[in-house]
Amino acid sequence: MAKVMVSIPDDLLVEIDRRAAERGTTRSGLLQAAARREIAEPTREELKALLARGRAAMAGYAPIDAVAAIRADRDSR
Repeated sequence: MAKVMVSIPDDLLVEIDRRAAERGTTRSGLLQAAARREIAEPTREELKALLARGRAAMAGYAPIDAVAAIRADRDSR
């Protein structure tokens, strides 16, 4: 496992240590989990591409009247 040196403001380091202690993990464990979440989160460009694909997939379908659908569902009960 590699060791790295990073610069973190003192107040942020205090918060990182506090959160790590609350979660029963180490500073390294908390930072590893945060890095994994950040890397897994889609970028703005990836989100735009996903949205474009969704819109393209829905093209040609009639718009849905959500209010009417909710009323119909409610009234069918």
